[in-house]
Amino acid sequence: MSTNVIVTFKSKPEKLAEFVNLLNQAKNDLPKVAGCKVFRIFNDVNDPCTFTLVETWASETDHKTNIESMVASGFWSHLATHLACDPTSGYYKEL
Repeated sequence: MSTNVIVTFKSKPEKLAEFVNLLNQAKNDLPKVAGCKVFRIFNDVNDPCTFTLVETWASETDHKTNIESMVASGFWSHLATHLACDPTSGYYKEL
């Protein structure tokens, strides 16, 4: 059974363009990662620095493995330098 992950990021205004580039890179790369079924990016129309990712993974384990890989590679630390605050995220089931 697949799992849905919803993540919200708020970028620093001065890092917005670079953060968008990182998200676009993820949009190209993540669908190639084992277990990633869907990866969508939404940008708040009233706050251009706020982004919500809606992801569907084959399993919660696949998603957590991907996060561990991003942390180990240093990508997560690099991403964090673009953020105004910690992201919020959770696992969701569709009703």
